[in-house]
Order: sequence, then structure tokens, then C-alpha cells
Amino acid sequence: MAVTKHCSRCGARFDCGRDDAGCWCQGLPLLPASALDAAADCLCPRCLEAATAAAGAARAAPDDPPADPDPAA
Repeated sequence: MAVTKHCSRCGARFDCGRDDAGCWCQGLPLLPASALDAAADCLCPRCLEAATAAAGAARAAPDDPPADPDPAA
């Protein structure tokens, strides 16, 4: 049975069905632990999708820029 919650990021009201089979959030990729706030509760669909997209972009971006080719080579 879904529970009405308020998004810990934007405050929007939404139904959280984490204990239900087929909750809307189960269709989204898992967030890395670094993207989670231990003090926060659930995120609404819009904020969870945004957090998932941001985490995916962060994983796709290289940590260091590519090295310049050696001009002597």
C-alpha cells in the first residue's frame, strides 16, 4: 500500500510504494551511495529522475582531462 510522502529535496507530495510490487521508482537505475543523503527520505519522481540523470552524467565524465599528446613524439 502506497504511503503519501513529501520529497526531501523539493517538498512535493507523492505516493511512495516501496513496499508494493511494481513501485514507480523500481524502473529507475540505482543511485550510487555518493549521491545519497543519509539524513534525507524519499525523492519524488521528478527529483529522483534528476538525481539519477546527474549521477549518470557524473559517472560518464572523466575524472581527469585527457593528457595532451607528447609534442616530441
